[in-house]
Amino acid sequence: MAERKEGLFKINVENLALDQYNPRLYGESSKDKQEVIMEKIYVREQIEELASSLAVNGYFEEEPIIVVPDDERDFENINSSNVNSFSYVVIEGNRRTTSVKLLLKKYSFVDDNFPKIEAKTVRDSLRQIPAIIYKRREDVDTYLSVRHISGNRKWDAFAKAKYIFDKVNSINRELPAPDIEKAIQILETRIGDQSNIVKKYYIYFKIFQEIDDHVIDYSTKHIKDRFSLLEVSLAAGNTSVANYIGLPPFKKINLNGDLIDSTHVDNLRDVTEWIFGKDEHGSGSLINDSRQINSLLKPILQNKEAVEHLKTYADLDGAYELTNGEENLVVGNIKKASKLLDNILAKVPKYKSHPDFINSLAEHQASLESVRKLMK
Repeated sequence: MAERKEGLFKINVENLALDQYNPRLYGESSKDKQEVIMEKIYVREQIEELASSLAVNGYFEEEPIIVVPDDERDFENINSSNVNSFSYVVIEGNRRTTSVKLLLKKYSFVDDNFPKIEAKTVRDSLRQIPAIIYKRREDVDTYLSVRHISGNRKWDAFAKAKYIFDKVNSINRELPAPDIEKAIQILETRIGDQSNIVKKYYIYFKIFQEIDDHVIDYSTKHIKDRFSLLEVSLAAGNTSVANYIGLPPFKKINLNGDLIDSTHVDNLRDVTEWIFGKDEHGSGSLINDSRQINSLLKPILQNKEAVEHLKTYADLDGAYELTNGEENLVVGNIKKASKLLDNILAKVPKYKSHPDFINSLAEHQASLESVRKLMK
């Protein structure tokens, strides 16, 4: 049963440490110093608007943060009179806490345009933050799960997937007999998940791990930032992308061991490069928008000829044209060429002496002559 202190406590800002395991930070901060964590939140979370409100209005007590003692053994001794004799880790409210810390003290990484506190009364009010104190991190799990996975304050796709993956594995370790499916069901029950969110995101993260382990040799940050594209690509395993990498429908999937077998690793590499690129900067990515996955990539992966074209030429549009069959490709391109020529007829006299126009026209005439010969 979750253990927490009754009521709200006003805790000094300097007694509050930001969470090194904050899912928003992709699990990258477990060894980071506090200033580094603050900088990551400042850069990634766009907290200027939040800080601006705090700088003018102070902190609303209606939005307490959630903390645990830095040393769990201190919990029993904490009360309203000695609360600031202890140190705490912020489990929920790291953006708000960071905003307050940056308003109260100048840091080198903060832009000069960052909001500033004008009123002394506001500055004084921000020196303590209202908080709810739980005994241990695990006591807050259900609240965080409901709020950020199925509730109205959802984390981004990667943060959600990593949190679910870690939580399922934690539950699994506590079972008498390890069973990932059972652990998933337990977490689903805890957060009231009726849409298989937990299982889907567990699988998305497991696929991400296999990409990291077997496919790429560069920083995964670019993939983490575009993690939602994995969700679009795989859905519940009933897509041509999932089929191409050998991933069965999620209802039938075996979660023990790797999800992608050795015969499909090259296909997983193909998909990774097409969607995310060949390096940490996304170079070579063919997907600029998630809609291209559904409208272009998925139809392509249902057609062998289109797949071979994509693998050979990295030409997404050309590969898509092949999905309609060779006949449609030939007739469609003839119609397209005819329409393009019709569009410029009125402007031909203006450019009839232009060298580039003359050369291009000669090339088109030669191509047209070749077509005529082939038709005989």
